[in-house]
Formats: sequence, C-alpha cells, structure tokens
Amino acid sequence: MKKLCTTSKTLGLTLAAALIVSGGLSTARAHGCENVAFEGVAQLGLIEVAPGVFTLGALPTPVVVAGVPGLMSSVVTGQRATHGAIHYTLTHTFVSTDPARPGEFTTSDRAVAAPAGTDPNLAIINDVLRVVSGTGVFANADGFMVNHALLNLSNFTLAFSTRGRICADGL
Repeated sequence: MKKLCTTSKTLGLTLAAALIVSGGLSTARAHGCENVAFEGVAQLGLIEVAPGVFTLGALPTPVVVAGVPGLMSSVVTGQRATHGAIHYTLTHTFVSTDPARPGEFTTSDRAVAAPAGTDPNLAIINDVLRVVSGTGVFANADGFMVNHALLNLSNFTLAFSTRGRICADGL
C-alpha cells in the first residue's frame, strides 16, 4: 500500500510539473494574442480575382478584430458537392481601417454549406478560418476562427457569427 501511495505521489508531481511546463509553453505568446468575436451581415457579390476572372465572395464588411476596426471580405477558391452539402475552400482578408494601427491578415478556410430547411435559397455554413499571414499590426499572424453563418441567396447576404483567437506581433 505504501508503494502505491509513493507511486501515486510521484505520478502526481510529474503530471503537475508537465502541466506547469506545457502551460508556460502554450502561453509564451499570450501577450500578443487576443480572443476575437464579431458578427454581421455581408453582401455577396462577384469579385474580380484576376483580370476578367470573377468568383463569388463576401464584399468588404465592417468588423472589429482584436480591437482593430477594419473590413473583412472573402472569396471562394474552390467547391465540390457531396451528399447534399457543398464543401468550399475560401480565403478571407481583414484590412485595418485604423490609420494608427495599419495592417491586414489572410486566412485559408474550409467550409461546409448544407440546406437550411425547405427553402432552396437558404443554407447553413460552418467553417474554420486558419490565419496564414499578416502585415503591420498583424505581422507574423497566426490563429484560427470558427464561423457559423446563414447564406440567403434570395437577397445575396451572409449573416455570420465568428469566434476564435488570433496572435500577432502588434497585438
């Protein structure tokens, strides 16, 4: 019984030390990280991605990310249909409109759109936005966001609710 208690104490101390060390590693960049949450309604439209080449996307929409006001937009970069759902790849771009904190970041995303009830013009979209680059206040950006949205093709809008965490040198 005594050996079991000693083993349990040793295991407990080892686990505690591992948690403290891993906690220190995971928060090493906490000073430049922010939890983010924003909602809005974006107009959808055709966006010219190259001369004469257009794709569907969300037009620039005002949001605030990590205390920085700016415009978020997106473009669809690919799609495929499977079993009643459409899988999209997208990029989102956030551009600061604050002259004191200029910068931008870009994401690489995977989204799934599925019917929202019986109206063929409505779809629920869920996607994960992975931050892949940034400049200015968002230099060396990384992080992720999760988005839940309602796509309405009757009026070409996207009502969205986005949450996540972003890290960057200027935050």
